[in-house]
Amino acid sequence: MNPTPNSDYTPNLDDNQHSGSQGYYDPNQFHGTRAQPQPPQSYRARAEEDPGKVLGIISLVATLSTFLGFNFLGPIVGIITGHMARKNSRSAGFGDNEMGKWGFILGIVFISVAVLGGLLGLSIAGFAGLAGLLGA
Repeated sequence: MNPTPNSDYTPNLDDNQHSGSQGYYDPNQFHGTRAQPQPPQSYRARAEEDPGKVLGIISLVATLSTFLGFNFLGPIVGIITGHMARKNSRSAGFGDNEMGKWGFILGIVFISVAVLGGLLGLSIAGFAGLAGLLGA
């Protein structure tokens, strides 16, 4: 009789028969000739990660938000969080935080470009105003 999923078939098991695992690979079964499976090697604990890693990412993303229109706010946040990320990484004994460093450097560059652009705009406006007053 072939058992079907809806039938009430139950096999007769004698004392000489094994139920369920004969002929199947059981990774938990110890055969004596093989070594016991070892648990996976533990990874570094989360507390040992670089504490400035997230701040470094925030620094770089905030600084690059200049291209989305946050011309002053993004680089300022990037400079502050980049400094904090590098300080946290160094105090924990890790190397220099690269993303924090680049967020800090690019933040200074973008703020400098914005200030120079603003000064250039003011100087052009001042000269145009003077030219208008003098009737040139």
